[in-house]
Amino acid sequence: MNWYLWTLALLSLGVPVGSLMIDRIFGIPARLQWRVGGIPSLIAFLVALFGGLASGNGVAELILWGIVSGILATAALDVVRLFGHHVLHAFPLDMPQMFGTIAYGLAPQLQRNVMGQMVKFLSEVPEEQRRMMLAERLRAIAGLREPLRLAVVGAMQRGLAQLPQDRRQMVMATQMSLMAELAPEQRRALMAAMDVALDGKTPPVYAQPRGLPQLPMQLMRRFMAVALPQTWREAGLSPAKPILAGYIWHFVIGATFAITYNLLFGQGTWALAFGWGIFVWLAMMIAMPLMMPLIKFPWWFPIVPFIAHMAMAIPIGAVALNFLSPAAHAASLLGALGWLP
Repeated sequence: MNWYLWTLALLSLGVPVGSLMIDRIFGIPARLQWRVGGIPSLIAFLVALFGGLASGNGVAELILWGIVSGILATAALDVVRLFGHHVLHAFPLDMPQMFGTIAYGLAPQLQRNVMGQMVKFLSEVPEEQRRMMLAERLRAIAGLREPLRLAVVGAMQRGLAQLPQDRRQMVMATQMSLMAELAPEQRRALMAAMDVALDGKTPPVYAQPRGLPQLPMQLMRRFMAVALPQTWREAGLSPAKPILAGYIWHFVIGATFAITYNLLFGQGTWALAFGWGIFVWLAMMIAMPLMMPLIKFPWWFPIVPFIAHMAMAIPIGAVALNFLSPAAHAASLLGALGWLP
């Protein structure tokens, strides 16, 4: 067991999924994280891989078979995930497309366009529903810290400008009526933000506007279906570019999960493989509301991802059990601790 190479390999695997979570939860752009931590992590990974190949201690075998099983596992997961997305409407969007949008640095523009779709929706619903939805949003926007408040108000103003005149006036009339009912400090905060927005001085803010009322997942799905291609079009990108980037990122994350399994458990068992799938699924269920705070997920949302992660576990377990050598197992954590399959 070469603890040095094993540790290098394990630590290098955190960037793909970690950068995604930090981007969405803490508002630190993934592209910035890649510039700071990506090269050191890649170097550490390559040192572990080629060091393992040179020494023949089994670490390289754990990594290489992990890449194979990770690709197969992600493909298996996607069979279930894409069926769930396209047929069952079980996701707010095709998640790798969001990954690609983040990879191109377009998350703020996507958030702005989603807000524009929200404004369009408000212009289409009955007055009573529009008043209810707009009232709770105005109160929430007034409570946001200033950079986010300016960004949200600017996005709403942009959405209003894209409406036909009759609908724009209808939404603005409702908005002004509701603002008259707000507390003075809330009204002042919103009016100041609107003045800045009218001057065109509200650039997109990278962080997500946490604290706004959540939208049902199916409604957000409708907004995303328009906002995603709109964002790519405004950036001058053909859809193929962010979609390809997103799926590459998606498969790299899948490979890191499989390599991590091999490094920890070696040949493992079927119980460990399915346990690993449950662990990854549970982590996703905990992270999703934090990463997408504006979506109200339905109670049944975890079902399709659970099935998808069980499908993911099958190639990971099968490859580890059938293709990892005893020497590779000995280079894993369980092997080093003396556990034999």
